Amino acid sequence: MQPLIVEVAINGTVTKADNQHVPLTPREMVDCIRACAVAGASIVHMHAGDLWPEANGGHASAPYRETLAAVRESHPDLLVYPTLPASFHLTIQERFAHIEALAAEGLLRLVPIDPGTLNWGAFSPDGLGEELIYKNTMADVRYVFELCRKNSLACSMSIFEPGALQLVLAHRAHGSLPARSIIKFEFSAGRLLFGLNPNREGLDAYLSMLGDTRIPWMVNLREGDLLEGLGRLAIARGGHVRVGIEDYGGPRKPRNEELVQEIVALGRSLGRRPATPAEAAHMLGQI
Repeated sequence: MQPLIVEVAINGTVTKADNQHVPLTPREMVDCIRACAVAGASIVHMHAGDLWPEANGGHASAPYRETLAAVRESHPDLLVYPTLPASFHLTIQERFAHIEALAAEGLLRLVPIDPGTLNWGAFSPDGLGEELIYKNTMADVRYVFELCRKNSLACSMSIFEPGALQLVLAHRAHGSLPARSIIKFEFSAGRLLFGLNPNREGLDAYLSMLGDTRIPWMVNLREGDLLEGLGRLAIARGGHVRVGIEDYGGPRKPRNEELVQEIVALGRSLGRRPATPAEAAHMLGQI
């Protein structure tokens, strides 16, 4: 059975009021990550949870260190990576400082960069919230790619718009794409206004751009339920998947490990077994 990489985004900005099962303390996050690994996840994305140390929008490494160190002891091959702050007023060096520090300590092997800039949010008749911009310039992307190559780090890239994929492919053609990479086609269930439609046509558009390149890819559905169609399409086409409380927008209040179990079951029904963390790390090198 062809291995299926399952990433789980365990918390994001979700609160206990949104879902009582969201892990926010270091102990909760460690227990959740371990449960997700047992369920079949090989990549884990996390935010700092209750520990937000810097008021200016940046992140310190300390809130992540305890969780990452504990997970490494029990699951040394698991690929766990923190968020990249979206703060518009910070430089990429400031936004990436905690990631560089954790990587230097040997706690990270996979780091994120979202190669593009976009309006982030939903339409509002009164215009409230329409000034949210998520910015990653070409220079920001180059900085992270160079850091990955210099330190032999793998890179996870969220593709919110087609132009972001064009930039990734330009780096690949030039030879400056990190040797180990995975791209994540980001789709919205409807409220967030970005990208292509989460259907066969939207996925086909991205895959036609990707062509015969061998960069591993996965899909993610923001504020939706990947089991409702997009996940099946991606798995059947040889792609991989991301699930988790951060992105889930269905009617339930699930645990992260439940979402992993469900997508793993779907994968098995389509002839795909969950990749082990070691297999996932190897597959990220197939570019």
